Amino acid sequence: MMAWLRLRHVLLTVLLVGWEPVLAQPAPSEAAQYQARIDEAARMLASHPSLKNVPPQKRQQLVEFVGGNVLFALVHEMAHALVHEMDLPVLGMEEDAADIFAVLTLLKLGATLSHPRCLTEASKAWFMMNKRDQREGTQPDAWDAHGLDEQRAYRIVCLLVGSNKEHFRDLADETNLPEERREICQLSDYPVASLSWEKALQSHRRGSEQPRQQIEVKYGPGKGDLNVYEQMFRSVQILETVANYAAEAYSWPHPIGLEMETSGESMAQWQSRNRKVVLCYELAQEFAQLYRDYGQEWKAPPKEKWWKWWKRFEKKISAHR
Repeated sequence: MMAWLRLRHVLLTVLLVGWEPVLAQPAPSEAAQYQARIDEAARMLASHPSLKNVPPQKRQQLVEFVGGNVLFALVHEMAHALVHEMDLPVLGMEEDAADIFAVLTLLKLGATLSHPRCLTEASKAWFMMNKRDQREGTQPDAWDAHGLDEQRAYRIVCLLVGSNKEHFRDLADETNLPEERREICQLSDYPVASLSWEKALQSHRRGSEQPRQQIEVKYGPGKGDLNVYEQMFRSVQILETVANYAAEAYSWPHPIGLEMETSGESMAQWQSRNRKVVLCYELAQEFAQLYRDYGQEWKAPPKEKWWKWWKRFEKKISAHR
């Protein structure tokens, strides 16, 4: 099994040699600038009534957690925009494909290379949501288009480890990802995901001679307690970051928009009819409450649980060889 995966890895690596955008290291200044805006937002929010008594280190961690998860949600919805605007084929669940796109894109943007918390915090959020739902007795809906929270968490971890096993070793250790699974993430999961999205988007990449499509950004008012999130995201320029990347990278057939608003519900979605991604400040508030209630005591599922799953997976693979 491992020999076959190594051969597959070699073949995929050969195919990926020509794909410069995902494998190339981004300019350090881009990642540094984004991190500088995160740091500045954490300092700025020190004067906000709800955060003025929070120690600086905790406030920084809160901003990074909320910012990282909102950034992941925005790029996830951008994947839905690409699928529908470019009429892309999706083999499998579109929500799974969007999660994978978000990981690959955020690795490409470089936020994780200088400061890996953007994606690691996104993976931890799904673990926390699973723990919250268990504590509150909320059962996941088997018919839902999204995967289970723990599955989504480990998918992110696996792709990160697959992209750079040593760089994300601490995350793999912290989440009790078995060594055998880490190797398959590196030999199969990550290169297959990377190649699949590259082939799907190849004909939709913007050439240097093509004009950039308009992507309008809009920050609606954060009403009441949500004002702090409007301030934070304006300071970080989170919509501009995603819009600039999307306009530069892809040849969009129509103008699209990115908006944040107060809506009364915690959600992010691509609206095909309006051609815009909308993320509500209530989702950021949910992430903040999640971190407050579960971030300090967060622990990954015990290794034994993962090990039992892995053994079942090995048995299924053996049966089909």
